[in-house]
Amino acid sequence: MAKTRIPLNQDWVKQQQRQQWLDSAVAELDLDVRTINGLEEDGILYVRELVQCTRQDLMKVTNFGQTTVTRVVKVLDNLGLHLRGDAP
Repeated sequence: MAKTRIPLNQDWVKQQQRQQWLDSAVAELDLDVRTINGLEEDGILYVRELVQCTRQDLMKVTNFGQTTVTRVVKVLDNLGLHLRGDAP
């Protein structure tokens, strides 16, 4: 995002950053390779698709357990995103 001398609306900036993350590949998230591979094998290629999942959906991903799901939730939370059904 270009720098400007005019202060930008912070809500607008956050919304733009959120949209950029939603359009990103899950491989760009700070997750281990095994987790990324599991998501991609289940057809979850983009963050936009990931946030449409519930915790129960993720528990069905090959080699996913509670620890992996918790890690995914934490990474999304750090980006200001959340899974479907989780409180924002």
